[in-house]
Amino acid sequence: MSGPQTKPKRRLLLFWLGVSLAALILRLAVLPLSPKYGYYGDHDDYARWGIQAADQGVLTLYDHPPPRWNMQRWQGDRWAVRQRGIDRTLNYPPLSGYLFWITGHVFKAVSGDRLVNTITARAITSSWSIIADFILAWGCAAIVALYKPGWPARWTYALMLFAPPFWLDSVLWGQTDSILLAPAVWMLWAMLRPRWVIAGMLLAVCAAIKPQAVLFLPIWALAIVISRPIRKPVISFLIAVGALLLMTLPFTLHSGWAWLRLSYVDNLLHAYALTTLKAFNIWYLDALLCESLDVRPTWMAIPKDWWGKAFLVIVLVAGFVGLLCRWRHKTSVLIPWTTLVMLAAIMLPTRVHERYILLVLPFLTALTFLRPRYWPGLLAILVVATCQLSWPNWMTHPAGSWERTERRVTRAFEDRIAKVPPQRQANAPTVTEHLRLVREQHVSERAASRRVEWGATILALLATAHICWAIATTRPP
Repeated sequence: MSGPQTKPKRRLLLFWLGVSLAALILRLAVLPLSPKYGYYGDHDDYARWGIQAADQGVLTLYDHPPPRWNMQRWQGDRWAVRQRGIDRTLNYPPLSGYLFWITGHVFKAVSGDRLVNTITARAITSSWSIIADFILAWGCAAIVALYKPGWPARWTYALMLFAPPFWLDSVLWGQTDSILLAPAVWMLWAMLRPRWVIAGMLLAVCAAIKPQAVLFLPIWALAIVISRPIRKPVISFLIAVGALLLMTLPFTLHSGWAWLRLSYVDNLLHAYALTTLKAFNIWYLDALLCESLDVRPTWMAIPKDWWGKAFLVIVLVAGFVGLLCRWRHKTSVLIPWTTLVMLAAIMLPTRVHERYILLVLPFLTALTFLRPRYWPGLLAILVVATCQLSWPNWMTHPAGSWERTERRVTRAFEDRIAKVPPQRQANAPTVTEHLRLVREQHVSERAASRRVEWGATILALLATAHICWAIATTRPP
């Protein structure tokens, strides 16, 4: 005879299996849409890096860009095969290079022509992210279970798997953000336990996957300050540094510190000199108001780029001191602190990508299931993140895009006029007249998406204010 606990255990097992299976079916259903509706630029990079690693060896990834490869693209009424005219040397840390090497060999084995942007190519390049989605959701549930075991942890798992930003990012975009966040949430879980050796090893994994791992350094700074004895997190951090150097050693021996320069220095300091890359933060509000994405203009003689850095530093210092004074040595402070760090990092600095909003969602979700006062902020951020991750499907021209359009149209017009015989140039329209017509069309096409951009930006700023207020006024347990 079955015991009295058999039925509850069976229901619990059915819940985990049912949620997991439904989330997998959702991703498999979205996958066939990705070649037509997904973002193709990064997918092309990932597929080509995999091809380069499989054909030339994984250690060549930092030596030169991969060869151009045929890619199919939807042209509105038909598929066209072409090669993308952008070449990028791998700008991710080496552990990502190893993952691309594996997917490259799988792609080579199952696809004869290795045509990019097919369902097969998308499935292969998205496979790591889809697996990471489940590990990420499990890690968030494990954090909640430390303080509220039972249904709060289970619903955390379900929300993480079905929240649109995650499956949009992993499947439709084919991005790798979940691959970074999966070890990150388990790193936080290990710090809360505390299991410092595991936490240090997971920090090394994060740092070897994406350069955004630098955002975890403030988390470790607070963890070191509040821990007793302090030597354990310090030793764990040194273990992380050693493990990172060991994982990257083959690349360092082959091409020196090229991996560090390309993935960390260039990405964090030199790449994408724009105030915002479709992230609905304070700089998107600035772009909506002044229609410029240039980081060089100054406010009170200080460039916008430096204002963004100053805003971030001020909020992090204030948050660090405030939480330290209120929570003292309670390790649970690391959950709101991680949420605040990630939120500040996506809302305040310049050069933030739209996908970076995913960095805050796992920690904010766990915090919300522990403290219900965060629900308004979480729901608002989920809406904003969904808008950001779906912009290729609804946005006509982003705010501030006229500057680039004007330069492109001017160059094309001047090249075309230069080919006109001199005797006919007098009757040709001037560049000013041509730009006026193009500008009118640009403004007309922007009208529909502009309303969504304003709404999403205002909602993001209100949600940020609410979450910061909730963190500042939350009492320690």
